[in-house]
Amino acid sequence: MRIVHTSDWHLGKIVNEFSMLDDQRFILKQMIDFLVQQKAELLVIAGDLYDRSIPPADAVSLLDEVFYRITVEAGIPIIAVSGNHDSPQRLNFASRIYERSGLYVEGIYNKTIRKITLQDEFGNIHFYCLPYIEPAIVRADFPDEKIHSYDDAFRTLIHHNLTEIDLTERNVLVTHGFFSYLKNPDAVERSDSEISIGGSDLIDASYVDMFDYVALGHLHRQQKAGRDNIRYSGSPLKYSIQESTSQKSITTIEMREKGELSIKKYGLTPRRDMRVLLGSFEQLSNAANVQGNREDYVYAQLTDDSLIPCAMDKLRTVYPNIMGMELIGRKHEFDASVSAAAAVKNKTPQELFEEFYSAVKGEEITDSRRTMASKLFSKLQGGYDDETN
Repeated sequence: MRIVHTSDWHLGKIVNEFSMLDDQRFILKQMIDFLVQQKAELLVIAGDLYDRSIPPADAVSLLDEVFYRITVEAGIPIIAVSGNHDSPQRLNFASRIYERSGLYVEGIYNKTIRKITLQDEFGNIHFYCLPYIEPAIVRADFPDEKIHSYDDAFRTLIHHNLTEIDLTERNVLVTHGFFSYLKNPDAVERSDSEISIGGSDLIDASYVDMFDYVALGHLHRQQKAGRDNIRYSGSPLKYSIQESTSQKSITTIEMREKGELSIKKYGLTPRRDMRVLLGSFEQLSNAANVQGNREDYVYAQLTDDSLIPCAMDKLRTVYPNIMGMELIGRKHEFDASVSAAAAVKNKTPQELFEEFYSAVKGEEITDSRRTMASKLFSKLQGGYDDETN
């Protein structure tokens, strides 16, 4: 069976006040064409179909159109689970009716993991569909278990469902979350928006070793989670500056007899890329220096060491879809002049202020201002008499 694995569409997403809907429509059309050309037999979507629990009407219409074109027009079944951005109840609406057209959507968590069985020339393939889970929800179903973390919740669920998994046949898990082997949790890459405090959402990937393939969603970079057959497909588009250097792709899995599968990646070409521009304001604001598509979503990193009035407005005349700007020349100057944290502890407020003044103004503080600052700090510390000058 030829399976295509994708996730994290985030339909309706807005990035830096730019709606991504047209870009999403473009990339999903490309995905549909790919499914047809590759003669795919199943599309798996591992969560976060929408960007928020109450998606805009245009995003709902787009998903409806895409599902219709894939299942009805192309005749390719879909298996999808909800992610942490989706509303489980909304995504699950009318799902039993949709199954008649080959659309299997598992939006709501169930303590008995939903199993969908499909066949090919080698026999059965069992797809276990587990939506994004919260520890509190799982804890309610297993009051006798100590469930305090995502890892506890997932381990309990898998243990509860082990007897339902026939290890002599092919089994695929479709789920959404942060999986990595606990002995090396940093083996997977996450952007700033995907990082939880202290890795509190981490789930040990060793719990899913019994599956022939694990289709994961949640992380936006295409990557494996410890083993080649435990994979994140990544999002089809770049949704943050941290993803600017990553190549978006779609993952195909060719499943043959038990234990035999091949995995390939195919690159996706967006309507507009998201990239970082580095240079001086004079260089980047000159239309003659434009490289690549000027319609791309860009972040400008200016090497200038002084503020530039109306810089964003001027850059937008060259790059109409500029999303942000950073004055890294001034930042480096400031970083170089401020002492390390350990040294700061040994300096007085007066000394720290003088360093800050020099970094910001680009000049040494004058004697009169040094005296004025000294009096102010003395007053704040309780050693300054209001009646004296």
